[in-house]
Amino acid sequence: MNKEKIQSLGCTITDPKLKEVLFSIASLPQITRPLVCLPDIHLKENNEAPCSFVAAVDGVIIPELTAPSVGCGMGIVVTSLKRSDITPEKLEEFYKHMQEHRSIRFGTVKNMLLWLGIIDRPRAKYDFSKKDLVNAIRDGAKFAVHKYNMSPETLEHIEYKGDVMDKETEHAFPPAHILPRAAWASGRHDIGYGFKGNHFLEIQFIEHVADETTATAWGISKDQVVVMYHGGGGAVSHYMGRYFAKRKKESKNFKSRLFQFIAKFLFHFSSWEGIHNFRLRWQYYFHPEKFQAVPVDTHEGARLFASIKASLNYSYAFRLAIVKRVIDALQETFGINTSAHLLWDTVHNAIHKETISEKEYIVHRHTATHVFDNKPVLVSGFNNTNSYIGLGIPGGEEHLFSADHGAGETIKTHTENGNVKPHPENHITDIYTSKPPYKKTAVHITNEGLDAVIKPLEEANIMRAVAYTRPIAVFKG
Repeated sequence: MNKEKIQSLGCTITDPKLKEVLFSIASLPQITRPLVCLPDIHLKENNEAPCSFVAAVDGVIIPELTAPSVGCGMGIVVTSLKRSDITPEKLEEFYKHMQEHRSIRFGTVKNMLLWLGIIDRPRAKYDFSKKDLVNAIRDGAKFAVHKYNMSPETLEHIEYKGDVMDKETEHAFPPAHILPRAAWASGRHDIGYGFKGNHFLEIQFIEHVADETTATAWGISKDQVVVMYHGGGGAVSHYMGRYFAKRKKESKNFKSRLFQFIAKFLFHFSSWEGIHNFRLRWQYYFHPEKFQAVPVDTHEGARLFASIKASLNYSYAFRLAIVKRVIDALQETFGINTSAHLLWDTVHNAIHKETISEKEYIVHRHTATHVFDNKPVLVSGFNNTNSYIGLGIPGGEEHLFSADHGAGETIKTHTENGNVKPHPENHITDIYTSKPPYKKTAVHITNEGLDAVIKPLEEANIMRAVAYTRPIAVFKG
């Protein structure tokens, strides 16, 4: 591996396909700093770039260097509950409340009528109006704090305070100009709900505190209950990522792909501006080269960047709705005096302008979190291992101020290779799902996989441990 082009941080890259992809990216002329390969790096089906990967790029956006849905993130809610407060009955009640207030599901015909604006979906408790959606794009988390009557101090617990939309971009590309019709139709519903795939909502307790001073400042202590969530950016981020790029990750259903192609074509080319820019938009969004680079100092590059900022702002608002749902469900389950607050919320699929070594780059992170000095760093384990709460420390510039968002693939590999053992205390996690079998259990294992991710990041002076959490129950679906 050429260290001048590819920096391997705590990982041995032996997979030929992974090597081929990395060398292909490293050879791009706009890549002028070494790529950063984090400990949990791996290739995922239908993603062009590896997961747990960061690239600093000169003056262009390369959509394929991050996930199709920009804005996927994680967070932790700290509660006033203790481990002893959690019972099977309370868990079932809590997850029942989390599933309430969901929007009515429509079939194909009604979804087409919805897209055409002929019908609308009734609004549920946490849903957005059209005005709300505009405000979420413009103000991000600040809008959600106001809508859900949350403390303004919540914004201090979100990266960038949950708002990356600058006034110049907002003025040049208002939501009406950059949101596809599908985003307007679907992006206002089921706000704060969606735990399919690798997304989850997990009740944990603080098992071990490594830094008492920081833990006390953050309001966490041994045996305290916390809720970790992994949630996407919702429907807006989904559509923006697919309308402003041509990605591998598309629907397997032919009718859905055909309908989306038609809708996408009309979105980009139904105006005089779209017709005037036909060649560029076709090249960028319909028939791009591999790892297509879009210069940000052009009108189309600015438009693309506006779509990314809109997705990120929406995602901050979306995940604050997760926090609001969690707080409401906790109080409905354990009583109105149950208190809870957000510890930290961060995105791990993002594209930002950042200054590194006194030079501005466009940093693309794929399932990698931005580490901020003296702020929490969250690294999820798996449903049968510890997760990690760390503290960002100044020392991560060489590694583009980045850390893994999770250790799932490394834990899986260690398990398959027989490098883990059953946990000596015989812990289990209850796994609740919205479909049969509805409930199952996972037997806990030792932490070799998690440690293989955490230790290189600590040794590189990116972060240090504050606390380790252990899962009690997880909801998916």
